[in-house]
Amino acid sequence: MTALTRRDRFWITLSEQLDRRVLAHVTSQRVLRALFALSARAGSALPPDCTPIRDAEGTMWIRPKSVAPDAPVLLYIHGGGFTLGSPRSHAALAAHLARAAGLRAVLPRYRLAPDHPFPAAREDVIAAYTRLVEAGTPPAAIAGDSAGGCLALLTLQHARAQGLPLPRAMALIGPLGDLSGDIASRFAAAPRERLIPPQWAARIRAAYLPGHDPADPAVSPLMGNLGGLPPTLIQAGSDEALADDARRIAAAMDEAQLDLWPELPHVWHLHAGRMPAADRALAAMGAFLKAQLP
Repeated sequence: MTALTRRDRFWITLSEQLDRRVLAHVTSQRVLRALFALSARAGSALPPDCTPIRDAEGTMWIRPKSVAPDAPVLLYIHGGGFTLGSPRSHAALAAHLARAAGLRAVLPRYRLAPDHPFPAAREDVIAAYTRLVEAGTPPAAIAGDSAGGCLALLTLQHARAQGLPLPRAMALIGPLGDLSGDIASRFAAAPRERLIPPQWAARIRAAYLPGHDPADPAVSPLMGNLGGLPPTLIQAGSDEALADDARRIAAAMDEAQLDLWPELPHVWHLHAGRMPAADRALAAMGAFLKAQLP
């Protein structure tokens, strides 16, 4: 990995000194969503040749000008702990990835907890996947970060069980694979976790799973079968709490490449277009996806 630049270290420090404190102490969901939307837009930049377009379902489509209008589709599932985020907050990340992979990006909107707890998010992402299949544009690749990585895995487990066509490749960024056990302790036990405080990890699980078993395979993909899924690249920060989930997911899959980056916070890729390390990671991920396609 290339040495971190001053710009990289600026965004790392911001995650440690500002974002982490906000997640720990701001409990208002409305305020957190507004702050996340603002920080995501300010902290990233779309490639100049990309213009996002929304359809009637609120799904965002992004096609870089270098990509053909009928190019295969990348289904990108945004993260945010099942409580934050939107296609717009992750548009730059998905656009840089699609551009590097030579694909069109599709970012579905899904319902967020606590307003809409489990299984709303899972149902919405599965419905978006099914719509693409029925429209004759089954995803050639699927990707997601954090909670979005969890939903991507759950969607492919469902597609496999239902006999739907599977993508040729998958890419996961800091994926959440297991919501069971003492989740706050898992985050507290990672002293170099730079973004997610234990308090927020506990709050989002309570919001997403009120009264539901977190060990249910429909919630935690690591509790189900990860065999038979497409070749996968998993990127995560080597020091983050979810690096262990990344390792477990890679070990449970038939063909998975694990790429751990030292010193970087959870989903640093959100700073695409602003942070050199984010751009390098997405370029490598795009190259991986492109190599799996015909």
